[in-house]
Amino acid sequence: MPELPEVETIRRGLSFNIGAVLSEIELNRQDIVRARDYEPAELAGRCLEDIDRRGKYLIMSFGGHFLIVHLGMSGRFYVLPEQEPISETHVHMILHMDNGYKMLYKDARRFGGVWFTADPGPVLRKLGPEPFDPAFTIEYLFNATRNRKVAIKTFILNQSIIAGLGNIYADESLFAARITPSRPASSLSMPEAQMLHRAIIKVLTQAIKSCGTTFRDYRDGFNQEGQFQNLIQVYGRSGESCKQCSAALERVVIGGRSTHFCPKCQK
Repeated sequence: MPELPEVETIRRGLSFNIGAVLSEIELNRQDIVRARDYEPAELAGRCLEDIDRRGKYLIMSFGGHFLIVHLGMSGRFYVLPEQEPISETHVHMILHMDNGYKMLYKDARRFGGVWFTADPGPVLRKLGPEPFDPAFTIEYLFNATRNRKVAIKTFILNQSIIAGLGNIYADESLFAARITPSRPASSLSMPEAQMLHRAIIKVLTQAIKSCGTTFRDYRDGFNQEGQFQNLIQVYGRSGESCKQCSAALERVVIGGRSTHFCPKCQK
């Protein structure tokens, strides 16, 4: 599913629409709406003042009216020139802007959704600090792991602890930190917490520079594939050789999530 790097890449791609006026909104499926504080048609004629991101959520501000988008497992949000026909199916929402472009929300599996809200707070209040937030310190990460018996992989996927980290980048970060994903979170030492903190930021930074990871569904704000899949170290590579030590990579299920790691490099 789209994680922090993918959603941030989409945000940056769509940001040229800031300052444009939304001339019309087409909402083709009502079941994608998770909250409705106002009628979607009320956005027509309003200026797009900002596009922000919080964790895996996109937040579009229209002067006191907010449109929040979550892409779920396979959603896309991208632009097309206004005159270009829409050839894809499962396009559930279209924002027609007055700058000659339209923004399309596509979600075949409909695990994502949109919120038409006057206050983003209730939607986002359970999210923890962002990995790039000053509040996400080594001390914060280490202290949060104390007395937590859950596997470290499950721990860092908890959005109330770290916002935006998902399955791909959790596996990649744990590999970069040389930490076995099944270890209890509380077993981390301060130096290991420091390595994991550094690894999370480094991996996410590389992924954003690569415009995200495309295995199947993900596309950026211009409907183009990301490139971080070319840099993947462990995720999805079970049975293949570790690029660092040549040992066979393994796959286990932790907390219901497919997890990939090197039994030799990670301890």
